[in-house]
Amino acid sequence: MITAKPVTWSTVVVLCGCLACLILPGCRRRPDLPPVAKVSGVVTLDGKPLPRGTIQFVPDASKGTEGPTAVGTIDSEGHYRLKTAGVEGAIVGFHKVGVYALKQEPADETAPPPPPLIPPKYFNPETSGLRAEVIAGQENEIDFPLRSGPQ
Repeated sequence: MITAKPVTWSTVVVLCGCLACLILPGCRRRPDLPPVAKVSGVVTLDGKPLPRGTIQFVPDASKGTEGPTAVGTIDSEGHYRLKTAGVEGAIVGFHKVGVYALKQEPADETAPPPPPLIPPKYFNPETSGLRAEVIAGQENEIDFPLRSGPQ
């Protein structure tokens, strides 16, 4: 039987730090920003809308896509819309995708983190198994049906 390790506060801090490192280089509008296209969709868990969280599209350099990470907030109905460097959309090309969601927001920095709302493997774009292609010249609707059980 495989059991998941509990998510510790230090793990959350490290993940947030990694996310900040990915996002911050693209937080300002740059004239050299690669082409972007609008991206939105719905994230579900076991067929039901994920009620909160964050989604990130990390350009997949191994497939020739480079540029800043796109990030979006997941609303109470599971909908998200991405932004890259302050511009609506994501870099055109291939991406690794991560979804981060806790059962509730942490009360404060000293409190232990709440449990994850989704399996922690989805937190990291490298281990999530989630991939997406953003196509130029169109509004990309990309849904992510996550599962809590065995994959």
